[in-house]
Amino acid sequence: MVIACGLLLAVSVPVALPRIRLDGNPNPPSQAQINAAENRVRQQQAALGAQQGRLSAANAQLSALQVQAEVLTQRYDQTLVDEQRAAAAYRVTQARLKYAQQAQDQSQRRLADLAAQEFESGGGFGPMTSMLGDASGPQGYLSEVGLGQVLAQDGTDTVADAQADDVVAGAFRKQAHELLVAQQADLKAAGYLKVAVQAAVARQQAYVQASQAKRNSLAGQVNSEQRHVAALKSARQAALAAEAAAAAARAARAAAAAAAAAAAGSPEGSGQAPSWGSGSGASASQGDVAANWALTQLGKPYQWGAAGPDTYDCSGLTMEAWAQAGVALLHYTGYQWEEGPHVPLDDLQRGDLLFYATDNSDPATIHHVGIYIGNGMMVDAPYTGAFVRIDSIYQPGIPIGAVDPAG
Repeated sequence: MVIACGLLLAVSVPVALPRIRLDGNPNPPSQAQINAAENRVRQQQAALGAQQGRLSAANAQLSALQVQAEVLTQRYDQTLVDEQRAAAAYRVTQARLKYAQQAQDQSQRRLADLAAQEFESGGGFGPMTSMLGDASGPQGYLSEVGLGQVLAQDGTDTVADAQADDVVAGAFRKQAHELLVAQQADLKAAGYLKVAVQAAVARQQAYVQASQAKRNSLAGQVNSEQRHVAALKSARQAALAAEAAAAAARAARAAAAAAAAAAAGSPEGSGQAPSWGSGSGASASQGDVAANWALTQLGKPYQWGAAGPDTYDCSGLTMEAWAQAGVALLHYTGYQWEEGPHVPLDDLQRGDLLFYATDNSDPATIHHVGIYIGNGMMVDAPYTGAFVRIDSIYQPGIPIGAVDPAG
């Protein structure tokens, strides 16, 4: 009866449980704070959308400029080809001019020879020297004395050749000058065209890059605000879940105490003591060893039935972690649930094992275990396709309970 009364007295004493928060803040974010953060996200998303529109317009303009640049590039290529043709024609004309000048020089020499011969043979200035000395040249002389008389002279063909050579040389000289001017004009026009195209495209590309940078900056702000909202929601959900878990733990302890009291007062009750007494678990330093070692296994893949060193399942990871602390556990969540005293969720210490079940009223449905590392977080090997990672202790759901492995 004394024992029963003591148990009833213990049940009747209210137990104060602190509110668990992942970030250590006893006051979880309010719904108003979450709403305000979501409004900021919407405003920044609107700004991001507007900037994205400006960026799209800038890209469209850049595309149009690039198309124009392609057209102008072809015109530039045409100009260069025309310049090359002009240069080639100029070279050919220069060669022809050279030969024409040589022919002209030869004609002049022949005329000079004829004049000298006539002077020497006639003893003075005859028709040929008069023709050469006439102010109007051979053509003037022909007009004066008449074509018939000149044709009778021996030098008529030579004079005609000289005139033809003069005309040809003059024509080639003019053509060479015009081609040279055209070549220089083409080169100058091509240079201006190239500079104009490059400047226009470069300006638009710079504008697009600036718009892209602003868009990226706004996108970064949106992502940051979205993460902030997610953190606020997660923190609030964790706090509410912790409160629910604490209430469930209180109810479970009350029910267990009531059942123990009833069993102690019943003639049929055996009063069998639990397998593990209070304080029979491992030390805090052992828990630190196990938790710290578990952190060194982050990133290794999950594999059914594996217990390291390269892959793990959930109970294989916790078994190896506690083996580093000198505590031997069995490779099965159901057995590990029984391998140490159970501890309340508000009394967790680093290294404690957290268990998850499909039905928190039935330990036979336990299916997952993780190792507590502090601040509401645990290391676990979650499932096939995942890797050893850090999760909130409420990520898989509310734990059915926790165990401090026996040292």
